[in-house]
Amino acid sequence: VCSSDLIVLVTLCLSFSLASAYDFDGEELKYELYWTIFHIADAKAKAKKVDKDIYRFEGKASTAGVARWFKKIVDRGYSIWDGRKLVPIKTFISQKEGDYIREKIYIYDFGKKEVTFIKRKPGKKDQVRKGKIEFSPFQDMVSAIYYFRKYGKFKVGEETRFPICIDGKFYVAKVKVLSEERIDTPFGKVDTFKCSPSRELTLKGSFERRGDAFVWFTKDERHIPVKFVGKVKIGSISAVLVSAK
Repeated sequence: VCSSDLIVLVTLCLSFSLASAYDFDGEELKYELYWTIFHIADAKAKAKKVDKDIYRFEGKASTAGVARWFKKIVDRGYSIWDGRKLVPIKTFISQKEGDYIREKIYIYDFGKKEVTFIKRKPGKKDQVRKGKIEFSPFQDMVSAIYYFRKYGKFKVGEETRFPICIDGKFYVAKVKVLSEERIDTPFGKVDTFKCSPSRELTLKGSFERRGDAFVWFTKDERHIPVKFVGKVKIGSISAVLVSAK
């Protein structure tokens, strides 16, 4: 085992002992995204338990208001996630951004320790690639934030590392807690942890990260992301939580 692999394994073991008791089942979060003062998109995230220890995490972001006149964007995806083994069972990502239309499907075979990655474009033959599952547990682009919320080390200066599968390949994602902040939200003042996620935690496309990014998570056991600020392909944007249940 190389040193980087060992660091990840130790981090995962430590994270399990710090797990939050919060159950995501039934959670629905809605956000508004802004470019400067302009409301350009809406996003929502939903979590539902579909079987014992099995969850469906899904998210969607789409352009809103005047932004629709310039470029219609509908990005969505879901992860079927095993809450006991802490791994995705299947991942689906769909991106429709003007003329850019892609679907990505991940199927995981843990018996063979193999991931099948399918890239789909309208009018084109599916591109299929198989790869080795190098780590377990690991996350995908949808489950990653839920994993961090439940198993992350929420202490200033601490960094949580975990494997993530992107386009059929494995990387090590990192989220560092920078500070504790009391911020204004539509729900009033909220105590939060300000965190910095690594660049692995971004999708390609209009919202692809191009610079620094920060996420503010509530300090309670739910660790709900209430605010995001970052530089992406379309410019500097911010997102704020407007509804939670």
